[in-house]
Amino acid sequence: MIASEERVLIVGAGSSGLLIAQVLKKAGIPAAVFEQDTSPTSRHRDWNFGIYWAQSRLEECLPPDLHDLVKRTQTDPAYEPSPDEKLNVFNGHTGELMNNLPAPYSMRIRRRPWLELLKTGIDVRYGKKLSSVSVTDSGVTVCFSDGTLETGTLLIGAEGAHSPTREFLFRSSPQEAALLSCPIVTTATLTTFPPEIARELAKLHHRHILTFDPDGLFVWIGVHERTSTECSYMILISWESKEDTGLREAGSDAILADLKARAEKLAFPFKDAIQSVPDGTRAWHARLSYWPTKPWDNLNGKVTLAGDAAHAMTFHRGQGLGNAIADAAEFQACLSSSNNNLVEAVAKYEKEMWARGLEAVQVNLENTIALHDWRKVLLSPFYRAGIKRDSEVGVGKGGGLEENWKGSVEGDKGELFDE
Repeated sequence: MIASEERVLIVGAGSSGLLIAQVLKKAGIPAAVFEQDTSPTSRHRDWNFGIYWAQSRLEECLPPDLHDLVKRTQTDPAYEPSPDEKLNVFNGHTGELMNNLPAPYSMRIRRRPWLELLKTGIDVRYGKKLSSVSVTDSGVTVCFSDGTLETGTLLIGAEGAHSPTREFLFRSSPQEAALLSCPIVTTATLTTFPPEIARELAKLHHRHILTFDPDGLFVWIGVHERTSTECSYMILISWESKEDTGLREAGSDAILADLKARAEKLAFPFKDAIQSVPDGTRAWHARLSYWPTKPWDNLNGKVTLAGDAAHAMTFHRGQGLGNAIADAAEFQACLSSSNNNLVEAVAKYEKEMWARGLEAVQVNLENTIALHDWRKVLLSPFYRAGIKRDSEVGVGKGGGLEENWKGSVEGDKGELFDE
């Protein structure tokens, strides 16, 4: 039963926030989403991410008419997901094929059209940066930087890895909410390739390739947007650097020059693809970070977290979006089993998500560190299990955490990628 005064406030119009809003809409519970960006296109960059094991759970979150449109948000909208799909892994120095990892029915999704689809029928308000939260016996009130106030019965913080809502929940011990820094840094850019290079890449895989090498460089080159007339690509590299690289402060031109220099030892066509990126192309750089999920006091069911706010993880196994989808699907299941009682549903949701989130963060951190150490690549969760969900991997369980470098998170609070 839905109380007449119930209203859910969701902070963050990323995947988890919008999916939970769709779940609440299906349940008939009023909700509004508040996003700090001034518009859906205010960010200078777009990117893409994968949906793997979470596709069945996605169907639980969306009405059939929206679910039927998900394929249109793919990097290649004409691609029909296949049971035989593979992820091809190459030795970056020799060009040798190292592995074909099963990726049945996997989809690569462009973030902008994906979020545009998810916000269909949802009350989304832009330019709303969270400033403060206050909780009373009757509900929760949030204040935004523009001075406006909103009141509801439940606040869901889904604003990404640098979550103000998480900081509020751990306000008595701020360090408990702080992101931890990883010794791995990453650079990314979007570009087009000369036709001859695009053809060579397509011979290796029709959508994407990735490489590892003895120098510890990870490379991903994949289709970002394919139309009937042209194709753009996303290039992403990562490597270990315990020291501050200084690249973020140096700016885009320096980042791109460093990207091309790091490609010098790569085999054809990986080197040629990266070094063909036109000068002046925008590039981004960041240090990876994570937050091991831990229980919080939800203040009698009035405040909770979802998505990267609840389990910020490194990206090398493509598990971030899957866990955001799982959060929304689990919330839907908990609402259903609780007869739409929000307090009861939040408690059930958190019990499942806390365990799943911690496992995902741990396994993905172990994997990220291993992928940049040639001695450990073949034993990494990714190489052994591909993009299976973390509970199926059978490794990790925090084993890699003690290897983590305890440095600070460099740069500003913008994430290079989020869900």
